[in-house]
Amino acid sequence: MGLTIAQKIIKAHLLSGEVTPGSEIGLKIDQTLTQDATGTMAYLEFEAIGIPRVRTELSVAYIDHTTLHSGFENADDHLYIQSVA
Repeated sequence: MGLTIAQKIIKAHLLSGEVTPGSEIGLKIDQTLTQDATGTMAYLEFEAIGIPRVRTELSVAYIDHTTLHSGFENADDHLYIQSVA
């Protein structure tokens, strides 16, 4: 029996470990996609643990949740996302 699509993708991106159920593995991440509600926190966490940049071929951040509000907080988030992009 052949491999599933998920198993093929995992096998093609495997950095460490073995493709067996329940085994711990390390994978190469090709792309990341973040949005304004959770992406800001992810970027802050990367900074907190000392990761200076994302090492992917493509990283996309999109703004779709907090676009029109009267407070300054969303604008600050957007400026921060722009600075890490």
